[in-house]
Amino acid sequence: MMHTSYLGSMVDGSDGTFGPADVARICEMLFTTAAEGLVVVDTAGAILMHNPRLGNMFGYEGNELLGRRIEVLLPDAARERHERHRGRYNQRPVQRSMGIGMDLAGRRKDGTVFPVEVSLNHFTVDGNRFVMGLVTDITQRRRAEEELYRTNQELERRVEERTAQLREAERSVREALEKERELHALKSRFVAMASHEFRTPLSTIMSSVDLIARYTEGNDKVEKHVARIRIKVREMTAMLNEFLSLERIEQGLITCQPVEVDIVHLGIELIEELRALTKSGQSIGYDHEGDERMVTLDRQMLGNVITNLVTNAVKYSPEDKPITFTTRIADGRLHITVHDEGIGVPEADQVHLFDRFFRGSNATTIQGTGLGLNLVKRYVELMQGTIAFSSRPGDTTFTVELPQHLSPDEDHPVDRG
Repeated sequence: MMHTSYLGSMVDGSDGTFGPADVARICEMLFTTAAEGLVVVDTAGAILMHNPRLGNMFGYEGNELLGRRIEVLLPDAARERHERHRGRYNQRPVQRSMGIGMDLAGRRKDGTVFPVEVSLNHFTVDGNRFVMGLVTDITQRRRAEEELYRTNQELERRVEERTAQLREAERSVREALEKERELHALKSRFVAMASHEFRTPLSTIMSSVDLIARYTEGNDKVEKHVARIRIKVREMTAMLNEFLSLERIEQGLITCQPVEVDIVHLGIELIEELRALTKSGQSIGYDHEGDERMVTLDRQMLGNVITNLVTNAVKYSPEDKPITFTTRIADGRLHITVHDEGIGVPEADQVHLFDRFFRGSNATTIQGTGLGLNLVKRYVELMQGTIAFSSRPGDTTFTVELPQHLSPDEDHPVDRG
């Protein structure tokens, strides 16, 4: 054949190691040992020769296929069509792969069908044209492709399911957020309404108590009960103020408005009011260190910080124990310290002390909302300050540090956590 003569021409004229017979043996060896099926047919489609691999591939032994039409290796449904294709190929033979974009199949002797790939080439010997086919069994490849296809389909299905789940989750989150906004708005309206509705009867109660005190002046028993009523009314008013203040802070309605304040005058004024809350034998001592006493801070926030810290000291201290409150100005900073000898804060609770609605495990029997220190921390942060504490039974100290002068033009954000 053409390839044999070409290889012979390369060997001839060299050192003579390979002769024509050697070349023929090499060609025969390549043909018989090829890993793919090789078959040669004439223009009528008769099988003239094939290698062992082709026979094994289709289940034929020895020379069973020789002389038979090539269509014997095709499924029944494809034989007639293949004869037409073979006729057209013989008219215009070219080297090509068969069935690009098609699924080709071979038929074994036992009738089983399997996928194949076929490449064709033609050659001429002594004026006679022949066609050689290279046949590859692609069963394993097709299985891998089908498995890959199934895997891709499964992945696509899972992606679609996951996408649907994410969309449903997103819809649920949106609905939950909308409900949360509605509840938040409802809560805000309720807090505002409740604060207003409770303040009116509390004001009436306090006015009536003042009248009772005036008409029963000198009656120790009545004065004792009047004092109790006043304390409870103040406590309820303080609780309402805490809820209302928290709501206003979370809505961003409270802003820092610094004004010039005499910290000594403010301290004395607050202590005079807070002494009415003390228990039997308790005392509140106030001291200002140094001569400098003017600060520029939000007066109402500063007053709320001091009032909450001193009120807590009174509330969580037993009778006959002193509370000390000191202020000092140093290096452009205002330092506020409140010390008591009360029950203290358990170590395990200290990390949560400034959380909303948190009550210490040793304070469950003492009235309170758990909002006071949370509000103190927020007010301090609004004024760009810090708060710290140390506590053990019988010794608790809160320390607040604020800038002495806060510019009214600055933006003072607050953590709304």
